[in-house]
Amino acid sequence: MKRFSVIIINFLLVGVPALVYAAGEGLEIPEEMNKKINLANLSGISHFVAKCYNENLWVYAIMVTLLMGIVGLTIAVCADFILNMIGMEVSKIEHLE
Repeated sequence: MKRFSVIIINFLLVGVPALVYAAGEGLEIPEEMNKKINLANLSGISHFVAKCYNENLWVYAIMVTLLMGIVGLTIAVCADFILNMIGMEVSKIEHLE
């Protein structure tokens, strides 16, 4: 059994990468994405978000991630409030193992 596991491990470490390498040359390297948003017709929050996107993608990504979390939390709190109003008890589930 030990010998069989050594064969499997060797195949996974040596055989699979060799098969992947033999699969072909692959795709061409993609060119850098330099998409910029035109800020001329924007104002307010749309201008702010587009400017963040144009200037620093890391700040934009963090901002969008935080916004998604806030929107999700808002939806959960509203759903909890509505369910409590119609009489459904919402609480944490206790898992017994």
